Amino acid sequence: MSALTSLLRSELDRFADRYELTAREYDVMFLLLSGMSTVSLIAERLGLSQNTIHNHFKNVFRRTSTNSKAGLLALFLENAFGHQASLQPFIRRPSVLVVDPDSKTRESICLGLRSRGMRVEEEEDGARVLARIAELRTDIVIADVALPGQSGAGILTDVIQRFGKHPAVLLTTSDATASRRTWLELGALGLFVKPVSLDRISFAILEHCVDAPYERSRLLRVEAEVPVRLDDRLELQLGDIGFGGAFIPIPDDKMSRDTFLVGQQMQISFALEDSPAIQVPCEIIWRRHHTRPSVHAGVGVRFLDLNEAQRALVEEFVRKRKLSGPMPWTAQNAPTRPSKRAQA
Repeated sequence: MSALTSLLRSELDRFADRYELTAREYDVMFLLLSGMSTVSLIAERLGLSQNTIHNHFKNVFRRTSTNSKAGLLALFLENAFGHQASLQPFIRRPSVLVVDPDSKTRESICLGLRSRGMRVEEEEDGARVLARIAELRTDIVIADVALPGQSGAGILTDVIQRFGKHPAVLLTTSDATASRRTWLELGALGLFVKPVSLDRISFAILEHCVDAPYERSRLLRVEAEVPVRLDDRLELQLGDIGFGGAFIPIPDDKMSRDTFLVGQQMQISFALEDSPAIQVPCEIIWRRHHTRPSVHAGVGVRFLDLNEAQRALVEEFVRKRKLSGPMPWTAQNAPTRPSKRAQA
């Protein structure tokens, strides 16, 4: 399959899920997008009558609120261009400034982030951080909590007073009892105890840099065959789970056009490995019918109220299973390293 065909298929998959196209309607759309502009050509390729193809188009027009093939193509392109525009955060690599008085710590963090395709500079003098940020147009600052800034109050305070929330500041500390919540409330993006986990820092940077909700969900989720209970009445399994939500496949006989609607809230309960059960209210943010053999019907849900302990359990579960390899921006901008799947 060519790169162009692969991209077309990918965008058409999104389009078909959004407008609930059937498998045959999907085929008709694909041929239309491939350049077969007439009903007769499409009918001949699919081995169907022209009347059948006309009926398929009528159904697609109704679902997409269009009234012509030209309008349908325009809608598809609008959706595809909008999605591609959401990928822009991946094209520009994050610029990271690492500030730490210990040269070995700086070297370890810098090497790790560069291997993940990021632009990384280092600094040992806290008084020079503001000038370096202005010089480098830094996106993320990684600094030791105890390192004083230009004002003496600390690098986090200096950066927020001078620049606001951009760049974001990730703090490191040798104090295992330090309160992450306290530092987050003060404006930090995260707090990491030394020796620093490069995977956790990389995930924090990825979360910050990817703005599009769909892409953030896609990149920060993993497959998970985990039993889940919906509203204390329906026993199912998660399809995948991410930092902020999950996909729950639902059998055809349990899901109709009048059930599991977007915007509906429900309580779900699940346990990740040997961890305590997580009970959390969720909101359905998208739904998908079983319209094509290759996809499962189900709903995508957003977690509404994870506490700190529950969030940590979910994040750790995802990180342990996520591909440990190049970040999304490395393909175009930096050498990559062979990827490997982290062992659970």
